[in-house]
Amino acid sequence: MGAAEILALSLGLSVLLAGLAFVGVRAFDARCPDPGLRERAWTLAFHVPAASIALIAIALLAPPPRARPAAANIEVDAVSVTDLTGTAGGFPALPGQTLALTVLACAGLLAALRAVGLVRRLIRLHRQLGQSRDASLATLDAVRSIARDLGVPMPDVQVHDTATQAMVVGLFRPVLILPLALVETTDGRALRAVCAHELAHLKRGDHRALWIEEVSLILQAFNPLLPLIRDHRAAAREEACDAVALSLVGEDVRPLYARALVDALRAPAIDRGTPVLTFTSRRRSFAMRRLKAILSPVPTSGIQPRLAVLGLGVALATVAGAGSIALAAQRAPMPVPMVMATAPAAVVATLPAESLPDVEMPAVAAVPPVEEVAPVAAAAVAALDVPVAAAALVPVPAPVQTAAPAPAAVITNPSWVDRPTPSWPAEALEAGATSGTVALSCLAETDGKLADCQIVSETPAGAGFGAEALRAATRARLSPRTVEGMATEGRVRFNVRMQLSE
Repeated sequence: MGAAEILALSLGLSVLLAGLAFVGVRAFDARCPDPGLRERAWTLAFHVPAASIALIAIALLAPPPRARPAAANIEVDAVSVTDLTGTAGGFPALPGQTLALTVLACAGLLAALRAVGLVRRLIRLHRQLGQSRDASLATLDAVRSIARDLGVPMPDVQVHDTATQAMVVGLFRPVLILPLALVETTDGRALRAVCAHELAHLKRGDHRALWIEEVSLILQAFNPLLPLIRDHRAAAREEACDAVALSLVGEDVRPLYARALVDALRAPAIDRGTPVLTFTSRRRSFAMRRLKAILSPVPTSGIQPRLAVLGLGVALATVAGAGSIALAAQRAPMPVPMVMATAPAAVVATLPAESLPDVEMPAVAAVPPVEEVAPVAAAAVAALDVPVAAAALVPVPAPVQTAAPAPAAVITNPSWVDRPTPSWPAEALEAGATSGTVALSCLAETDGKLADCQIVSETPAGAGFGAEALRAATRARLSPRTVEGMATEGRVRFNVRMQLSE
């Protein structure tokens, strides 16, 4: 299985994991009153699908397994014939590689559309916030006091005339936007409670988590469950910030704080896809549970709910890891060519011509045999008066004869991954043929693809069945032939039979 097919299957695995995580955390969310613990559970459900894709991508970055051809002798006198029937008028099935690339292309298109939509919403938000102005000294003192109590850096504070609710905008330099109606309220406790809620987001790092969510949603735009999981996580996050704010401002402010939330809910909402931390969160359908938590304090969870979240996380991680390993194991091995060892070439020691004295050699009429040349050569070496080691004669080896390459083994039990799906040839329609049979002989490569296909026979001849069968074979694919667990090449012969549907 190729890398594109594995990546396409990993997208389906991530959707499956998102469904399992949503069902499990939704059941836990209905029974757990602690918003902080529920928010951690939804965070786990949000990131598990991306973890599975990351694991498979890392596995694909590693070198593929190497398949070495076996050195054992292979019987090649067997014949395998597989009949494949094609019917005219049907849609040809897409090969696995083409289908995988189509799925990945669609996922990339959805990601691009979501990224463009996010940019448009950010531009619109920037224009709306361009009308804000600096807050008064009294407002700055109130926000500075709350920031000091929570232990967070003092953010920039702006007042907007037409804003409907307080919000925190920005990643590296957060800005607190306060609506003019809230700043001019007669009771400063409501302003202090709302500001404490927004600064609690900064204390928890929600402004960074928000952008991580947006990037993950863009990369996994194909997953329809992630936006729903993100909305549940945002609702639990708002309840957790409510608990932090009320613990800071006091219990007597709960009714006033609930009234401020109801007023904000009545105002028009901001686009759900805009990465800002608003006072009312994205989905207002969770407001009733939040109001109940504001009016009635929620007790902290004990050890059992925490163990339940831990067990859920272990279960999801196990499923993600096992699925990722199973998909990565389907990667087609990379064939390794066998290197044939050859005898090293002999080295002949020679001396410079000017260092050799003139030697008078007798003329010969014919080349003497080897046994007569050896004594003469020895005498000539003795007459040169040079060291024996330097003038040693090294025999020249005989030429090495290389064996002809062994023919490819014949696959006797082929297993099809993508069968050939021929279309009905136009020549057959013109000739009035209603059926045809073509016998093909192809080389099945180590990745299962067919190459070097040849027509063994074609009946009837000249009706276009052979050309159509060859074209269909280029899109077909076999399960790789393995010898001792290693993928090897092999020759396969099969029949493609086409029948005109009635």
